[in-house]
Order: sequence, then structure tokens, then C-alpha cells
Amino acid sequence: MYHGRFEAQKPQKSQKPKKKGKAGKIVLIVLAVVLLLLVVVGVVGYQYMRSIFAKTNYIEMPTKTYPTEVSTEPAMQAPTSPEQTEQADVTTEPTTVETTRPPMKPEDIINVLVMGDSSRAGEEARNADTMILVSLNTYTNTVTLTSILRDAFVKLPDYKGHECGRSKMTFCYNLGYQWGGGEAGGFEMTNLCLYNNFGIDVDYNVIIDFEHFINIIDYCGGVLIELTPQEADYLNSDTVYVKTPVTEGVNRLDGMAALCFARMRHAEGDNDSDITRTSRQRRLISALVEQFRYYDLKELKNLIEVVMPFITTTMDPDTMMGLVAKMLPMLVNLKIESGECPYADSKSRWGDMVDIFSDGNTHSVIRFDEALNKKHMRAITEGITE
Repeated sequence: MYHGRFEAQKPQKSQKPKKKGKAGKIVLIVLAVVLLLLVVVGVVGYQYMRSIFAKTNYIEMPTKTYPTEVSTEPAMQAPTSPEQTEQADVTTEPTTVETTRPPMKPEDIINVLVMGDSSRAGEEARNADTMILVSLNTYTNTVTLTSILRDAFVKLPDYKGHECGRSKMTFCYNLGYQWGGGEAGGFEMTNLCLYNNFGIDVDYNVIIDFEHFINIIDYCGGVLIELTPQEADYLNSDTVYVKTPVTEGVNRLDGMAALCFARMRHAEGDNDSDITRTSRQRRLISALVEQFRYYDLKELKNLIEVVMPFITTTMDPDTMMGLVAKMLPMLVNLKIESGECPYADSKSRWGDMVDIFSDGNTHSVIRFDEALNKKHMRAITEGITE
């Protein structure tokens, strides 16, 4: 019998599992580093873009002084196909599977009032020569441009101790600016007026003066606009501001020519009409949006960086970043619609002459049916339909 020391055979260490472990650790480390870099880039990018949006002249608005009306009307439902309708008729048992989109809510629409300030440097009064309500509908992927007609004969809101009667819409911002101590007062009184007369609940305000508008168009390399023979003749007659002759058809207008086009209302056939003038303004904005649609991210970032110092707005940097984030996915398939307020077929009376200032001089105004226009505008701005 063998009585020597018995030594158990030591098992051979397997190297393959160890290699797998090391490989796994390396992969995890690489993933962790990549994720960390993404977070750092995201934070840096966010802070950088926020710093760009912070270049605007931000105006903090007072709390809204008018109550928000709660509609009892059902929200707009997403359209259904004939097959869905037939299936709904024969289905008797409840199902938890969602087959249609949820109904549109007022929160799906963001309403921004964009105004053009025609005042010159050093002037105390501020005149909102242009007012366009931009309604961004994230549910239908639609932007609706609604020109607020400055000749609308509205009831001005009583404001800051001042009792007001009826006058033209165009005077509202100027009075609010004077009585409210600047842009915040002009915005607030204008928003009150739009809510009281048309049921429009403005979410944010933006205003830009004409000089900066010219600079923006020039930075973009001009804007492509198709001109009628009458519009081309009118611009060619303005040799003081329009330096480059234009022709009927598509032209690339520089900043000054684009401004003259937007303010034009004396071309042949216009009859000094604010309807044709505001229609041109919406054509101009639509052309710019179409141009921006094909910008890459770098071009959009550069454009934003140039534009931000030129505007005064009630949107803080975080709000603007959120709005841009919502708009970027919409640009490819964006639908653009337009109209006026008051709208043409709302039993309005166009061209009524009224002695507004009781001085013996009459002014052309637009009388309108308040109920019809509130119904029309709430369908656009809140998605409320009957």
C-alpha cells in the first residue's frame, strides 16, 4: 500500500471565461464613456443654445387679467376611415387597444402674436404696423397665419385707469405702450383687446422693428417672391428704397425691397386695402418658412444666433428652445394656411366711415360680427369646433 503524501491534482484554470469577463468589462467601460460624452455634449449644447436664445430682449408679462373661458363643446376628433366606422358599428365588447389618436386639445396649439414696429429711433410712440397671429398646431402639423386687420373697429379694453371706447385695432398697442410703461403694457393691452373682441388667447408675443427686419432678410440672402405686374410696377417706381429693378414673376428681394413689398397697399387695383397688404405679408412669411425648410441644423443655428438680438418677446430662453424643438420635426411636412381677422364672410361691413376722434374727420373702419369671429378664431387657436 502506498502511504506517501497524496496531492490532489490542481485543476487547470480556464482562461476563456476570464477573457470574456475582461472583454465584457471593456465594452461596459466604452459604453459608459460614450454615454458620459453624450451627456456632456448634450449639456454643453443645451447651455450653448440657451445662451443664444438669452440674447433676446425678454419681457416678463404680468399675470393675465381676463378669465379663460371653459368651452362645453367637444374637442375635435381625429378622422376615422370607413373601415374603422364599420368596425365600430359591429363591435359589442369593450377593448383596451387604442385604434385612433386621442382628441386634439387646446394645449396642442401654440399662439404667438408677431408684430412689426414702424416707429423710428427716438420716437416715444410705438405703432404696431403689422400684427400676424402665428398658430402652431402640433396635432395637425399646420401653421396658420392670421392677419389682424388694423382697421377692425374694436372695443378697446379699459386699461391702467383709462376708460376706452371703440377705435381702430391699430391704436391699441400704442396706447398700452404709453399707459403700461413700455412693451409689456403694449403686449398686455393688445392681448386683452384680442381676447375680448375675437376670443383669441395669445400665448406669447414677439415684436421686431423694421430696421432689424431688413437686416434679417439680407442675412438670409434675400427672399424669393413671385410678383404680379402691378406689384413689380409699384416697386420699380420706388427708386428711393428699391435699388434693384424687379420684373413680373419670381424675384429675389433684398431686405428693403421685401419691407416695401410687405407694406405695399397702393399698387394698381389695391384701392388702399389692408386686405391686399396683409395678404402680401403672409406671402412673405410663407416664402421665408419655405426657405428655412431646407436649412440644415448648422444654418438654422446660425440664423437663430443672428435673429435673437433683434427681437423683443415674452418667451424666456427655455420656452423658445421648447418651441424650436417642437417645430423642427414639423418642417419637412409642414402645412401653411392663412387668413384674416375679422374674416371676410363674417357679416362684416368693410369701409364704414366713422368719426373716431369726434373732430369732424371720418376714418374707414371694419365692423364685424363678434360672435361669428370668436367662433372662427377659437377653431384656429384652440381647436374648438361645433
